[in-house]
Amino acid sequence: MVELIPIEAAARRVAELSAEIRRHNQLYYGQGRPEISDTRYDALLAELMDLEARFPQLALADSPTRQVGAPPQTSFAQVTHYRPMQSLESKADPALVDDFLRRLAEAGFQGDLLLQPKIDGLSVELVYERGLLRLGSTRGDGQVGEDITPNLRTIAAIPGHLEGAPAGPLVVRGEVYMDRAGFEALNRRLLEKDEEPFANPRNAAAGALRQLDPRVTATRPLSFFVFELVNAQELGLASDAEALALLGKWGFAVGQDHLHRGRGRDFLAGLHAAYQERRDSLDFEIDGVVVKVDDLAARQALGERSRSPRWAIAWKFPPRQEITTLRGIVAQVGRTGKITPVALLDPVDVGGVTVSRATLHNFGEVARLDARVGDVVRVERAGDVIPRVARVERPHEPRQALPGPPERCPVCAAPVVAEGAYHRCANSIGCPAQIKGALKHYASRAAMDIEGLGDRRIDQLITKGLLPDLPSLYLLPDRRKVLEAMEGWGQTTVTNVVGEIKHTWGKPMDRFLFALGIPNVGETTARDLAKNFASFEQLIQATPEELAQVNGVGPVVAASIRAFFERPQTLDTARKLAEVVQPSPLPGAGRPAQGPLAGQTLVFTGSLQNLSRQEAEELTRRLGGQASGSVSKKTSLVVAGDNPGSKADKARGLGVRIISEAEFLELAASRSKPAPAGQGGQASLFPSGD
Repeated sequence: MVELIPIEAAARRVAELSAEIRRHNQLYYGQGRPEISDTRYDALLAELMDLEARFPQLALADSPTRQVGAPPQTSFAQVTHYRPMQSLESKADPALVDDFLRRLAEAGFQGDLLLQPKIDGLSVELVYERGLLRLGSTRGDGQVGEDITPNLRTIAAIPGHLEGAPAGPLVVRGEVYMDRAGFEALNRRLLEKDEEPFANPRNAAAGALRQLDPRVTATRPLSFFVFELVNAQELGLASDAEALALLGKWGFAVGQDHLHRGRGRDFLAGLHAAYQERRDSLDFEIDGVVVKVDDLAARQALGERSRSPRWAIAWKFPPRQEITTLRGIVAQVGRTGKITPVALLDPVDVGGVTVSRATLHNFGEVARLDARVGDVVRVERAGDVIPRVARVERPHEPRQALPGPPERCPVCAAPVVAEGAYHRCANSIGCPAQIKGALKHYASRAAMDIEGLGDRRIDQLITKGLLPDLPSLYLLPDRRKVLEAMEGWGQTTVTNVVGEIKHTWGKPMDRFLFALGIPNVGETTARDLAKNFASFEQLIQATPEELAQVNGVGPVVAASIRAFFERPQTLDTARKLAEVVQPSPLPGAGRPAQGPLAGQTLVFTGSLQNLSRQEAEELTRRLGGQASGSVSKKTSLVVAGDNPGSKADKARGLGVRIISEAEFLELAASRSKPAPAGQGGQASLFPSGD
């Protein structure tokens, strides 16, 4: 029986689910730091889809059920994809396959299916022109991704030149991943340097791809699994298998051993079971198999939903699970003060890893599970990595009290405040757990990069009372004798650590901002802020409205930044650090764009004859303007080539001036000023008829 829910309660739950799913999208796609399992994410999404189906008036156009991924960060140039990069409908439930086959039969499809392993990596799009790699981008939000071409060029498995390929644009998609051997070797190197290892290969690959310096990416053992030639039909190809074979001839490692073609449920079920059995013996991590229609014309006829194609699914593996006993629940305090309940378990082997602790996410999740000390629980490794309690299998009798959030921080006894579904220690500057987390983050590679200051040494320094807060880090160079007397240090270690601390003086503003650990400010957002504010004090004084004008920030992140600097404790810490570090502004930070197109936004549409789309957009940027992929009231000029499509029609409707490619080139050559200023948006590489 379907539970009856008042529409007011449904509206509240839709809002909660939408906010939570967007947050997890940003963590997974944007930052490569997932907090929950795929299973739990799928459950949240399924609940939202169910509510929207029952209350259609609550299904908004920007609902997470209609979108894929997370908005791109703007330290990288933005690129509109050739076609949307959708997500696949995915479940471990065999009913997914039955439903998929039924839909195909109802549509009259009787052809072959292709099955490939589902590698747990990051999807990217590659664009080749005249056989040369011209552009590589992340998934982003499915419509618009980030230009990471320099980083992708460092991956040996991605050919820079396709031997024998046609001259026209070729759009290739695949998965960037790190194999087991490379991941283990990378973590060994990090541990040898007393640095924090990566939790799993996907996180390691995500971190490598998002490096602002391609030289760092080049040191990471990344590989590439090609799975689609997007414009295969335009090239006269009839099937996916034919397209993949052609990609193999051009230089990609297609992995024919992992490409299976056949029909029927038995074919799919047999391979799904075989891959599940041998997954631990493969060189790379997989979490299921991908099943797709081979015939390209049939794909086009089957069509797509807003988030996913109707011609493909991902049949995932059930999470690795085992049964054990819950011995306790403790509250763990993180870097930002967030308090997370953690289950203490009788040690149990889950997929080859001994698990004795598992996250419970928040105290609302504890209540939902009704998990209490003494219960026999089922534990799984979310994404085969993060241990979590999936459910209570056998309640312990008599029932113990249900653990709730502490009123005071378990580390420093400061008051605990509620923030939505989570709880946080309010003592942001004096809580030892937060100080340790802040120091680890501040010293990390992407922040101030203080090599040799890892977990063990930070613990020692805090225990000795040498690091009561973050600014006291800069007092260590004056305490050499005390440091040299500590166990495991000595003159050489002290010299190295002190030298690393001194090397942080004058570090670029974006590294400093990221190192502060401002909630919701990652590497790319820190760089965007550093580009827009010439000094640290300017940023501190910026209003929420001024912050929200920065590309990639928006109202939510702006509010988070303002809250950070309005809190006296964190503001005082940040100012003390800035006084010592004296972070250097980025070149051109805070200055208005220079050039004849300064302040102008241009949209290119149709086929250009003298320039590639990328060249036209680069010329626009060199002249001080911005290139966008969509027409709006803020557009200054539309440059129309052959077959310009609906963008030109929209420009006429909005009264936006339209010029030809020849007029654009004349404008660029003469350095004359175009029409009134607007503001920019996204770049697009491709002629469009949409």
